[in-house]
Amino acid sequence: MQTVLIHMKKSALADIQSKGFDYILNDNELDVFVPDVEYKNGNHPDQNGIWEDPDVQLCWHYDIDYDQVNCIELA
Repeated sequence: MQTVLIHMKKSALADIQSKGFDYILNDNELDVFVPDVEYKNGNHPDQNGIWEDPDVQLCWHYDIDYDQVNCIELA
């Protein structure tokens, strides 16, 4: 399984800590590491024909505030 690196604003630190995610806090941002999840496209039965941005769907899966996200990439 691949790991995803979510670059976030430092203001998300307390939320990330409360959820127990692995993270690194550096000078400019908060880097959070989570396991990748399979993307569910609009044809997936759970999606009811709704297509979502994969990054937004990943954040919803982990209950991460997407508004605090700077960038998401595979680690």
